[in-house]
Amino acid sequence: MKDYSFKINGHNYDVQIDDVAGNPEMTRVIVNGTTYEVELGAAKTVARPQVAPAAKGANSAMITPSTAAPSPRLAPVAPASGLTVKSPLPGTVLALKVNVGDTVASGQTLLVLEAMKMENNIDADRAGVVKSILVQQGATVMEGDDLIVIE
Repeated sequence: MKDYSFKINGHNYDVQIDDVAGNPEMTRVIVNGTTYEVELGAAKTVARPQVAPAAKGANSAMITPSTAAPSPRLAPVAPASGLTVKSPLPGTVLALKVNVGDTVASGQTLLVLEAMKMENNIDADRAGVVKSILVQQGATVMEGDDLIVIE
């Protein structure tokens, strides 16, 4: 006889089950002191999923889901001259506050970057004219990625 304790919908049940090897079609079950004769159905076996080994040389960091949409990015532009504003941390571009050709002052907010569920203003280090914007709203950026070029 095997003893079990179950909690079902907040109610505790102490269950004892007789050995089913003696009669595979019928067994005795005691639930909280009440005895029941239980007819057993055919045993069902559940196939366990098999895990296929990864291909030789595969790296989990290189695997991407086939349903993942690529993050929206513009084609990278190599800055010819000027100050390149880089991302200080990884995140998502929530809003662009300037356009190409805008004159910006030192300390002016260029874009808003969401990182770790916080909005971070990315400000200009110096005054100048926005020469190019290398990201767009919704883009995912990594630390050190070029964001905006100010000339």
